[in-house]
Amino acid sequence: VASDGAPPWLKRFRAPSSEAVRVLQFTDVHFFNGITKLPKIEEQRRQQTLDDIRRMIDHATPDLLVVTGDVWHDNPDNRGAEFMAWSAEQLAALGVPWAFTWGNHDQMDDYAVGHKFLSEAGNSLYAGMENNGNYVISIENADGTALAQIFCLNTRHTGIDAAARAFTTKAAATLDHSGSRPLRLGAFHIPVHQYEAVWDQGIASGIIGEKVCFEQEDGVSLPVLGDAGIQAVICGHDHVNDYSGVLDGVDLVYGRATGHAGYGADKVAKGAKRYTLTPGNKSIEWVSLLPDGTTWKPAPGERIERW
Repeated sequence: VASDGAPPWLKRFRAPSSEAVRVLQFTDVHFFNGITKLPKIEEQRRQQTLDDIRRMIDHATPDLLVVTGDVWHDNPDNRGAEFMAWSAEQLAALGVPWAFTWGNHDQMDDYAVGHKFLSEAGNSLYAGMENNGNYVISIENADGTALAQIFCLNTRHTGIDAAARAFTTKAAATLDHSGSRPLRLGAFHIPVHQYEAVWDQGIASGIIGEKVCFEQEDGVSLPVLGDAGIQAVICGHDHVNDYSGVLDGVDLVYGRATGHAGYGADKVAKGAKRYTLTPGNKSIEWVSLLPDGTTWKPAPGERIERW
């Protein structure tokens, strides 16, 4: 238990405003992808991605950042820890509090080292050291009342697993003891199985450009998230899908892939996703944001295929 009485998996964040909280999601950044074979090109792409991230922060003026995985790319020559440290240094230098969820490409030799490093990084909201990357951010007003909570989950290589589901249930029950449920959001890398169903059933609006890669997640996680009071989830992993739709009471939202070293820019321009959380009516609104400041959101029922 922390000095303020909070469990070790809970990170408190004081929102500048109780009326609305601005969250900017980056995903699939893929720093260092190609560094072994194409070091010069990799360096150019890395710089372009970093420049874009800075520009989008200037446009969005977010209160906090949520980075949903694949920030660095793999662990070639055991360099994953080095890549992580560089990436965290760049995120810290942005001057905005940031949260991180593990992606399948965020690889290193010793994950315990990673958990500790990320917990101590500048401006970091990471609190996943005790529960293998699963933690909750409590967004609070000046008197400590929770306005919203973000459940940050580690999907590893397989999708949300039994450990992450158990953590979600336990954390929700613990937080429920402190009063009525605020707006709750889930953030993770690999989509749950129902991202496929929400598109196939004609519910979702937006862009689809590839098959939903839910990996080994078999659909059992969404009811757990819903029971925990999570009303929307945000993910990445699939670079050319940018859509959302409500299924079983949960809004399933894809982030906009960010990194120029990742695939898919020929189908969907790289960018970010900007969310406005309104605690008063527990609403979440989003737009996709591009580095030049333009935004995009599908019209209701607009479905674009880019196979």
